[in-house]
Amino acid sequence: MAKVNGRPSTASTPDVLYTDAQLNIRCSGRGHIRLSGQIDVTNSDAAIKALLLLYGGKQAPTCDVGDLEFIDLYGLRTLALLSDDPVDHPVRLRNVQPGLERVLELLDWPTFAIT
Repeated sequence: MAKVNGRPSTASTPDVLYTDAQLNIRCSGRGHIRLSGQIDVTNSDAAIKALLLLYGGKQAPTCDVGDLEFIDLYGLRTLALLSDDPVDHPVRLRNVQPGLERVLELLDWPTFAIT
């Protein structure tokens, strides 16, 4: 079930997993999600609840973050929750902006793999 404005929704667009004033998360294919906008401490908890309904306990999805304008450390920690086994099944990130790539290099978390 999708979340719209931070609440569950039975919207007619089944590819929308979560949306609020800052963030839009869509399923863009089998095991792939696209994040657009901003994910931070204000919306991370609601977003991860929606994502875990679909991906909880399964292999972590590939996240296209090319349209992500901002993500804080809390948002990164939240995305890390998508992986039950970060060493063997990291969260794969696609279209990573240079600034985010630098932050991930500095953090050196095995939870994320840039593809």
